[in-house]
Amino acid sequence: MNKVSMNWLKTQCTSIMKTKQAHAYLLRNQFFQENFASSKLISFLALSQSGNLSYAQKIFNQIENPDMFIWNTMIRGYSRSPYPLESISLYSLMIQSCVVPDNFTYTFTLTACAQLKEAKFGKRLHCEIIKNGFQLDVYVLNSLIQMYANSGSFESARMLFDENSARDVVTWNVIIGAHVSGRFYEEAFDLFKKMRETKSIEPDEVTVLNMVCACAHTGNLEQGGILHSYSQEKGFEKNIHLCNAIIDMYYKCGDLGSAQILFGSMIERDILTWTSMISGLVSAGYYRESLVLFGQMQLENINPDGIILVSVLSACAHIGALDQGKYIHLLILRHKVKLDIVLETALVDMYCKCGSMDLALQVFRKIKTKNAFTWNTIIGGLAMNGHGLEALTCFEEMKREEVIPDDVTFIGLLSACGHTGLIDKGLEIFRLMKEVYDIQPRMEHYGCMVNLLCRAKLVEDALDFIKKMPIKPNEVVWATLLLGVNRVGTGGHFELAEKVGKRVIDMEPDSCGRYVSLSNVYAGANQWDVALKIRKDMKARGIDKIPGYSWIEVNGLIHQFVAGDKSHLRTKEIYMMMEEMRRRIRLAGGYLSGTGDVLFDIEEEEKENSLNFHSEKLAIALGLISTSPGSPIRIVKNLRVCNDCHSFIKIISKVFGRQIIARDRSRFHHFNQGSCSCMDFW
Repeated sequence: MNKVSMNWLKTQCTSIMKTKQAHAYLLRNQFFQENFASSKLISFLALSQSGNLSYAQKIFNQIENPDMFIWNTMIRGYSRSPYPLESISLYSLMIQSCVVPDNFTYTFTLTACAQLKEAKFGKRLHCEIIKNGFQLDVYVLNSLIQMYANSGSFESARMLFDENSARDVVTWNVIIGAHVSGRFYEEAFDLFKKMRETKSIEPDEVTVLNMVCACAHTGNLEQGGILHSYSQEKGFEKNIHLCNAIIDMYYKCGDLGSAQILFGSMIERDILTWTSMISGLVSAGYYRESLVLFGQMQLENINPDGIILVSVLSACAHIGALDQGKYIHLLILRHKVKLDIVLETALVDMYCKCGSMDLALQVFRKIKTKNAFTWNTIIGGLAMNGHGLEALTCFEEMKREEVIPDDVTFIGLLSACGHTGLIDKGLEIFRLMKEVYDIQPRMEHYGCMVNLLCRAKLVEDALDFIKKMPIKPNEVVWATLLLGVNRVGTGGHFELAEKVGKRVIDMEPDSCGRYVSLSNVYAGANQWDVALKIRKDMKARGIDKIPGYSWIEVNGLIHQFVAGDKSHLRTKEIYMMMEEMRRRIRLAGGYLSGTGDVLFDIEEEEKENSLNFHSEKLAIALGLISTSPGSPIRIVKNLRVCNDCHSFIKIISKVFGRQIIARDRSRFHHFNQGSCSCMDFW
């Protein structure tokens, strides 16, 4: 084959079509059996991203005497493919063909072993490497360490690393990366420290990437910041994968500001960049901000994938953004995003938590293969929305489809019974869980049972149940009892409520909710001095009450309110509507402001004013002035709705002829024509 033909062949192997033309040319001119010519075809087909391993294998099978380069090329191609076992098969065939392997052969075959986690064959290769004198070759050493680490033989990997002085930066990256992947983070930090002490080798982008991941998992913000500064100093900021990892690290370490600064400075962003930012915001509880950022991503014409859509759906679920959730569902269909069980379940969860059970069930019914997680989501959603009987029906369907329930399933079922008042059924399910499914109750199950008994006003039975628990009840179980006592009224149970209230404070002295609950007990008994003292003790310890927030979605935008909020652009209209709401309620009669919910000894009129501007009332006022008459209003609150607001919203639903769906910390309240789905027990 002449030089001109060789040069032409090099330029031809740039696509499958041109490679096929080159193949035909070699066959027609009888050059195919020249290893140099055929190796060019195989190199493109086996190693390039646009290649074709199957076609490369067919060409390889036609070569009478492939040389070592061709064998290595095929072994390398399969080692990086989804079929690494073929690399090992080719290696065995190469030995049988009496072709002596070189250091690259061992490197590529060990890569296949690492991918397969095949330590047995890897150890055999290790013996051959020593026999053939390649144990000091740094490329072979790196592949051996990677193989042992991937196979779970960390001691062998570390021994190889410690015993060999022939190390390069890749060697350090392999051993550090192995420890990070194996979740041995402290050991990874120790190795990184030793690497820095080795003056001849400097960390590269891969080193920093590994260590940033270790910082993210351990919450080591200080070291993460140092690594970020080092990457800037070395010019690594152009590495998009490293920048994505640093953003993820900042979010997991709680430094949102640094993450946003880095994101804003990035010239190039890929889908992983946006995923890191949006999932980080969602994880940190910045749901509105994550949806705004997703909107910016849409403006930049970046098509979302399933991973980022799961995060966005989670944000919609947390703040009840039904319109935005529907838009995400539309995007999934428009972009033909592959629907896997995780994304489908996220859709069901979003609709459940937005109070749209019809749509949740519609999506759920279309899922072909449902796992326990999917069933748990729909059962929990039905429970939260007060559809206890439907939740139990779903459980029967789950059993018919032979999906085995887990402990989470029974939390949903017990909650369904609690929200709907199905006392006997709840007791039956609790027994079924233990005796039929051999699931040992967790603290959450016991808490559900206490709530169930309190709902039936069986406070003494609930106390007896707690005393007989085989595990020591935690503060949540006792707090559930206290809440139950408060809901049925402390009359006749004051001493019990006081005793339990003091106990939960002793068990969780830094929780504001525990102080508020005990303060409610004293306020309910008109012991204002003691109630006020509890509040003062809470403040003296530096414990602030969690502020109540309410959200409402209007035309795809999320609006947030706090009590007495005057920051909204339509504040004047909102407060005018508040006056109209109170006027219509007074005309309707039947509502007396629940001033007992204000836990300070102040004048009744002042208490009433304090209650009038709770965040959920302001959110409903915005809904009334922003939506068409007769349309439903949906709000979400981060805390339990108070008695006064609950009574207020019931009357509002009647006098304005609106269905109001309110989700608080524990459940949904579907208000319609003056009544609530919770039957006034929540």
